Order: sequence, then C-alpha cells, then structure tokens
Amino acid sequence: MEERRSNIEEIIERDGQILEMPVGVSMWPMLKNRRDAIVIQKVARPLKTNDVVLYKRSNNRYVLHRIIRIDGDSLVIRGDNCDRSERDVKTGDVIGVLQGFYKGKRYIDCDRNRGYKIYVFLCRATYLPRIPVRKAFRIIKAICSRVMTFKN
Repeated sequence: MEERRSNIEEIIERDGQILEMPVGVSMWPMLKNRRDAIVIQKVARPLKTNDVVLYKRSNNRYVLHRIIRIDGDSLVIRGDNCDRSERDVKTGDVIGVLQGFYKGKRYIDCDRNRGYKIYVFLCRATYLPRIPVRKAFRIIKAICSRVMTFKN
C-alpha cells in the first residue's frame, strides 16, 4: 500500500483517475475509514466550493477535505468531521477532485446524486452547532475513560 500511495500522483496523471480506499476519519460520516472506495479524478475544471479535493501537505501526507471557501489562488478546506479549517492551501497543491465513492456496491456520483447534495448542505449548515456538541462528547468520553480506569 505504501508504494501505491507514493504513486498516487503518477497514477492520476497517467490514467486521469484513481480508485482508492480512504484512510482516516476526517470525512466521516460520508466516508468510512478503510471501508468505502473513492474515485479521485484529475482536476479538469475550475475548483468550486464544496468540492472534495485530494492535496498533498508540505509533510508529504495526502489529505482529502472539502473546499469551504476560495480566495483567489488559496483554498480554505475542512474535513466533514473536523472542527478546524485549514487555510492557505494553494490550488496548485491539489492533485485531484473526488468524482464519486462506493458505499458497498452502490456508487454515489458527487455531481449527480441528490442525496449527496442534501448531505453536503446539511453538513455545512450544521457545522457551528456541532462544535460544542463534539467538545461535550469528548469531555464525557474522557471522564468515562478515567472512571473506568479507577474501577479496575
């Protein structure tokens, strides 16, 4: 897998797209870690708000996040399951755009699927209210973890 991951850019450049499994939880609940399959396509049109893009950070890690805002040549992006946005991502760092993804055998096209568009709207609309709920959940989880440690 590591050799394949290091060749993602070459495969997208050569074939125009790549089929991969996402790793991580930043795009949950849309994408499940190592369970769903994603189709990343070479950037062939101007990027737009709500596109999910694959880009490479300066530490050579690949990241798949949603565009929240476009400021000229700079993007503000955030994972659907993240509290903070990442700013000043250059459009030149973007390797590809999420074309669609597989949930089991069902393919969801990001440009055509009505359910996906509703998900994106709801995800964006509920971002601010979800922050305190997430923080409260983390605090409760930490307290429960400590209580369980003391019981043992």
